[in-house]
Amino acid sequence: MGKIYFVNGFLEAGKTSFIQDLIDETYFKIKGLTLIVACEEGNTEYDDYLLEKSGCIVRYIEEEEDFLSKIKEYEECLKPERIIVEFNGMWNRKDFEMPWDPMEITEIAIIDARTFELYAANMKSLLSEQVRRAYMAVLNNCDGFEEKLPYFRRNLKAVNTGLNIVFKDNDGDDINIRFEDDLPYDLSAEVVDVDHDAFSVFYLDSLENLDRYLGKTIRFTAKVIKPRGKTRESFLAGRYAMTCCENDLSLFGIICDYDDTDSISADEWVTVTGVVDKEFMDRYNVEFPICKVKELSPAPKPKREIINVM
Repeated sequence: MGKIYFVNGFLEAGKTSFIQDLIDETYFKIKGLTLIVACEEGNTEYDDYLLEKSGCIVRYIEEEEDFLSKIKEYEECLKPERIIVEFNGMWNRKDFEMPWDPMEITEIAIIDARTFELYAANMKSLLSEQVRRAYMAVLNNCDGFEEKLPYFRRNLKAVNTGLNIVFKDNDGDDINIRFEDDLPYDLSAEVVDVDHDAFSVFYLDSLENLDRYLGKTIRFTAKVIKPRGKTRESFLAGRYAMTCCENDLSLFGIICDYDDTDSISADEWVTVTGVVDKEFMDRYNVEFPICKVKELSPAPKPKREIINVM
């Protein structure tokens, strides 16, 4: 079996249109059959002529409990060179153990900007699972939502920090937008104060745009998390973020180099003032922000200990 493309998103987000645009691209052509497995039917139908010239065939799965058995049946019968799954956005991705090598699956989330806030508020679990393993998210119909796009982006990045996000206007054209100035704190200040509500923004942005933080003095409040097996004078200053539900928390933590770690206790809340540096982490093959602590003081536990980022 060749590559598996797993396209997820709610009904009418634009999944079918995305897949049809994809199979019509010259670079996407292959020899052999492409099987498209559609798990729901929206207003957009597959074009028979496009399917034929692209060497594609569509099969449908209507019931959630039939997904794995039908996939196996179609694979054995049709022997496709690759598969594109148009998943049903109302089926929770985490409930499915896919029958393929995870390294062969490219997951793509398709999102309609017009309904993003509605689904984020009322179907947070489903939306989070659509992007958690995704390589890319495509936000369609962004006209009129330009001011909200940084908010959409932060929420998606909170679930999947490595997510590549593409914004498209109502005509399907890419929107090129810069997000550098969309920060709830002043990076030009002598001491950059990051309040409780801005911690997730600081964490995510420092991972993505590390160079603009280098040498800056940052002040923030977080919980002390001490690593097992002490190998350096440091601790993790972190906040737990609710990216999906109360049972699904992610730790947003900044490594803090501090000469007197014995003077602080695990789970203690502290206000950290320090200078941002960077360090290459072999384990993840990426550079991470490091805070060189200049001042540390006890802090009261915040009223809202867990950050809600979606």
